[in-house]
Amino acid sequence: MFGSLVSDLQARLTREIWAKPKEDDPFFRRPLVVAAQIFWVVVRDLLTGQANLRAMSLVYTTLLAIVPVLALMFAILKAFGVDDQIETLMLEFLAPMGAQGVEITERTIAFVQQVNISVLGSVGLVFLIYTLISLIQKIQAAFNSVWQVTADGSLAKQMAAYVSVGLLGPLVLFLAIGVIATTASSFLMDTIGAFGPIRMAIEEASKLVPFIMTMSAFAFLYLVVPNTRVKLSAALVGGAITGLMWVATGWAFATFVVTSARYAAIYSAFASVVLFMIWLYAAWLIVLVGCSVTYYFQNRAHLSPESGLMRLTLDQVKRICLVLLTVIHRSFHTGDTSWTSARLSRRLGIPPQTVELIADPLRRAGLVAWAGADKRLVPTKPADMTQVKDVLDIIATDDHRGAADDVTLGSDASVDTLLQSLSDAESSVLKDATIADLISKEAAAS
Repeated sequence: MFGSLVSDLQARLTREIWAKPKEDDPFFRRPLVVAAQIFWVVVRDLLTGQANLRAMSLVYTTLLAIVPVLALMFAILKAFGVDDQIETLMLEFLAPMGAQGVEITERTIAFVQQVNISVLGSVGLVFLIYTLISLIQKIQAAFNSVWQVTADGSLAKQMAAYVSVGLLGPLVLFLAIGVIATTASSFLMDTIGAFGPIRMAIEEASKLVPFIMTMSAFAFLYLVVPNTRVKLSAALVGGAITGLMWVATGWAFATFVVTSARYAAIYSAFASVVLFMIWLYAAWLIVLVGCSVTYYFQNRAHLSPESGLMRLTLDQVKRICLVLLTVIHRSFHTGDTSWTSARLSRRLGIPPQTVELIADPLRRAGLVAWAGADKRLVPTKPADMTQVKDVLDIIATDDHRGAADDVTLGSDASVDTLLQSLSDAESSVLKDATIADLISKEAAAS
């Protein structure tokens, strides 16, 4: 009986959340439905366990890289006179751990200060930089996995991302915090803050600065790290949600630490290390969930309760590939604006990431190429030399990658004869049809 009630409740929720919007729905229903749909698919992803595995991988990488990364950052920030901010940042990050967080911070900073980069030599410096790059690669790989995109092969772009995220990002964050604090104390309080009510308002508003900076830092990560174009609105939404989860989880973890005296007694001297690893895992899981929120918010028009985003059948992929080739060839011949993945996304009704995945086998086959910094898809083979049958064969070959060999599967003569007849009939219909023929037929029809 209980199972039946749960099934009925799930079915009702599915109908309410995923029903098509009506014209007479109140204005506030649509945002609530979108929020519920994003919550649905994010929870679905968490239940599959992929986010948990990526978070645990990042915890392991962070433990290996934390001292070299902090040493390199300490050396860079020391040149700007803000090296003491590292300890402040670590204390804020480990604040939910209470006394154990203070202990870990003091020991880590003491160890980092003993690492003198100037005497490490070229090999030691290369190792430090390699460790930093490895950590950023892990983070980027996790974000790319969420966004379902592959890493960029451009070394220049990779290095730009490493420098901006690994070095300039923390430096700008520290300097921004310092500038805000200095401005608030030296200008606002001395001039505008001379009035009592305004001073009180400024002091209350200043308490929000750490939260705003935290949300901005997460939004910056979600905007820069994934190897795809992320809209600012999506990054801001993801950063805001991550910031709220960070504060809520920090409060819950701090409560857990305060009330877990038995936990510390069981693990004795290892309690701090165990709590640190648990907090690292929770932190990375929050970051990855925020990345998923950013991804689904940007692609909220294509959400699906079963697979996160809509799933395409093989026949749909074939159709989209032919439409894609037709529109880019037509624009190429008429001199119209070439097609970006975002523009193709609107034309084809699929997410931009799906456009790039579908175009990838065509690119490998030499039929299309990405051109320009904004990645515009252009044809590399004349339309009258691009046969429809070849396109369909390329799609079928890509779909069969990693599949079992037909020879190893069971067969029957009558079934094989039928399927061969279907294949021959398709070849007869296609004959020597090309993309140019599709373009000319559409022009004649219009």
